[in-house]
Amino acid sequence: MDILGELHAVQRLHLLATEPGGEHLHREYLVRRAAVLDRLADDPQAPVWAIEHIADADSYARDLLAHDLIHSTGCGPVPADADCWTDSPRGYARQEHRAWVLAHDIP
Repeated sequence: MDILGELHAVQRLHLLATEPGGEHLHREYLVRRAAVLDRLADDPQAPVWAIEHIADADSYARDLLAHDLIHSTGCGPVPADADCWTDSPRGYARQEHRAWVLAHDIP
């Protein structure tokens, strides 16, 4: 994954999702935002400019989990309300990102 390219794509999604008619992009934005920050948080050689964003990985994963709990929009095999996600929101974000990648036929 090209981290910088994905960060740009996530920022673009955020802009599009907040435009009138862009509401359907909100969940994709949440999934991809959580996934890219999860990757940064796990990268031992993350660039210096990313340090402030790495702390947000858990928070962004929790945002996705909360969204899916409210809207019943999870796509992975283990539902958002499963007990295993209580202490592992980033695990949930990883599951949902895998499901998104497979659904969009991303190589």
